[in-house]
Amino acid sequence: MKWVILLAMLGLVITGCGQEERIDFEAARESMINADEAFSLASVEEGMRPAFDRYMAENATIYRDRMEPITGREEILSFYPPPDEQEGILSWEPFYAEIAESGELGYTLGKWIYTVTDTLGMENEDYGYYVTIWKKQPDGSWKYVFDTGITGPEPDEEIPEDIPEE
Repeated sequence: MKWVILLAMLGLVITGCGQEERIDFEAARESMINADEAFSLASVEEGMRPAFDRYMAENATIYRDRMEPITGREEILSFYPPPDEQEGILSWEPFYAEIAESGELGYTLGKWIYTVTDTLGMENEDYGYYVTIWKKQPDGSWKYVFDTGITGPEPDEEIPEDIPEE
């Protein structure tokens, strides 16, 4: 009888070890989108440098127009002016996101606006689109490992037609 109980317990342990943890993809995707939105809010409220610092993975890379790729925390932070020297406000909004089957890597697509107020109080805006690749950290937070953007026309309020809706 003891052998039967022991074999049954061993079977349960082996069966339990073979099962993979189920990932709630929608929850993971939403948490990544929330990180992207919080990143934008930090850029508006605190400045670009503190925001890019807070949401940056240690091995992050950014691509910017007419520049070589910039990799690493110190190099990326040196690209952005200190908040008291920042001329404008950068904000963005994701309009599409995908997440890997592992739930640990994903990307967001969105539109950005950079607003500068001149000495006469007139606002000038530049527009564009961005791609950010995110990696889930051991503490459950999301950090960007890659970020790039392009300048473009003033974005429509609608999602671009070539992006599938979920």
